[in-house]
Amino acid sequence: MNYKNDKMRKSLYTILFAGTLASMGPAGCKKWDDHNAITDEALTSTLFEQISADTSLSRFTELLSKSGYDKLLSSSITYTVYAPDNAALANLDAAIVNDTTQLRRFVGNHIGLLTYLTSATSATQRIAMVNGKYHNILGATIENADIKRPDQRAKNGVFHIINKMLPALNNCWEALTTNSAIPSAQKNYLLSLFMKIYDTSNAVQTGVNPTTGEPVYQPGTDSVMTNRFWRSVYDLTDESKQYTFFVLADTAWNSETVKFSPYYTSADSLSTASLAKWYVVKDFAFEGAYNQATLPDTLVSKSNVKVPVDKSAIVQTITTSNGVIYIMKKMAVPPENKIQQFVIQGEDYYGTSIDKRGNTYFRDRYNSLTQLDFRDVLVYNHGVSSFSINYRIFNVPSMKYKAYWVALNDFQSASFNQKLAIDTSTSTTLAYKAVPPNTYSEMYVGDVTIDTFRNMLNVYLVGAASTSAAANPLVCDYIRLEPNFQ
Repeated sequence: MNYKNDKMRKSLYTILFAGTLASMGPAGCKKWDDHNAITDEALTSTLFEQISADTSLSRFTELLSKSGYDKLLSSSITYTVYAPDNAALANLDAAIVNDTTQLRRFVGNHIGLLTYLTSATSATQRIAMVNGKYHNILGATIENADIKRPDQRAKNGVFHIINKMLPALNNCWEALTTNSAIPSAQKNYLLSLFMKIYDTSNAVQTGVNPTTGEPVYQPGTDSVMTNRFWRSVYDLTDESKQYTFFVLADTAWNSETVKFSPYYTSADSLSTASLAKWYVVKDFAFEGAYNQATLPDTLVSKSNVKVPVDKSAIVQTITTSNGVIYIMKKMAVPPENKIQQFVIQGEDYYGTSIDKRGNTYFRDRYNSLTQLDFRDVLVYNHGVSSFSINYRIFNVPSMKYKAYWVALNDFQSASFNQKLAIDTSTSTTLAYKAVPPNTYSEMYVGDVTIDTFRNMLNVYLVGAASTSAAANPLVCDYIRLEPNFQ
């Protein structure tokens, strides 16, 4: 009975719905069509049509047509156009207008990929333009131009009328290499850092090596030209990011590199000079574009070096598409800022003289002096005379260091001896030191002199020349090498 009633109810609903549609007839359909109709006439026109219809943009319209970007803005792809009015373009350099490449670069600098409304940019946003450059937008501003009439919609995007043109500037690296104001010494060194590296991302494969099964590439396609500075510090060609870069006047550059040469002593004077130049220049680029108003007294480089900035030493400011370059008559970085201590964690070793993993313990401890937890390494009852643990540190300047360690002997009541050795485990430069029981404080071990700069330096923790378990343990929380500038 319930099933039958339900069936009758569904039939009744079907009849009523059909009747309703019939009663709507043509009038109902018209209301529905009106509902879907486009009410904003602007949305029926392309960006180019709307821009060309605005008399205040007649000059920009001419430039769009001459550059060929009129076709782009007549397509179905969505863009945002920042259109300078006629007054803003009054002083446009004729050389740009009369050169096709420069003109396309300039006009493309006003056309953004995707759609950006002023109401949707409450925080600074960096947006891509069709010429490969980027701009910062925030609300009703783009770079240093004000948006006079925002959010003019079209069927393929939106355009804003601005009161200043947007010059297509060089990026930091382009400015470094082409701007005649850039001093030559630092520039020439940076240009000497180009190199080829193996990179198969765009390589053309011509076959397969029958022996190894590895692909064979067309010669010249399996490598790319790059620059050490781009790879190790910052890629100053990257338009999507912003940088502050300092270039020293030639006399200041030479003075700074000479100052650091003793810390980068090498086998010959050319190598020493090259090393000193690298360790000077690597700390002259910083993420973020700082104008003079926001430029702090100290910046911290990528390698954690504090670099003092004397604004009175700024000779010239060059604004770029991805930041700013400051030419400086001096920029003296104290060696104490650049050359930092080495802290070697005991448990982070490279290897041991003999495999004694069964006698090696990684211990979690609490230091009552520092009130900090720490982890150390203990090698105990290993039965090897002069057993050693090998550590490696990198890019070690040539100078004197004071050596310290924290070695906690809380596993036996008797003291034992261990030592540090440099370069080889048999080095006798540093003497054995006693490790007394229950000492949580840092202990001075001795002075270490590194005569030449080392890309890699071996440091050893060496046990006593004994096979006795009580006499030859090794224990270490950390080893610290502190630069001694005296």
